[in-house]
Amino acid sequence: MSVHVTHRIRKIVQEIDKRRMAPFDYVLGDTYRVDYLIAEEDMDFRSGDAKSVKIRKVNIPKNTVISISPYGRHGVGQVISIGEEIAMPAEVNRSADYALFVAGVDGSVKKDDLLGVVMFVPFTAVRRGY
Repeated sequence: MSVHVTHRIRKIVQEIDKRRMAPFDYVLGDTYRVDYLIAEEDMDFRSGDAKSVKIRKVNIPKNTVISISPYGRHGVGQVISIGEEIAMPAEVNRSADYALFVAGVDGSVKKDDLLGVVMFVPFTAVRRGY
């Protein structure tokens, strides 16, 4: 693990410890953004396979949750999650560079294929009144 990554993780953990995870609720924003999950590599699948596929980097702004469209966009299968090497809390800027893809039929994913769609939902944390 690089020094840069270790330092970033330590800083985030310290910030979370300061707040001690006080209870809060989310208020969702009213403007959503949509982005596309595009394959960055070729990969073969057999029906039932679940594999991590490299995708074009997707930047996820802080205080945003994502929703992956349940409507299939690729004929071979469906994206069920996206992420990066080290998971980060929603309160910081994040990115995703891989997608977990589950095949429903035998087939292939090719570089530049549309794998799925994500919707970005902004939120504001609101402290609970109790």
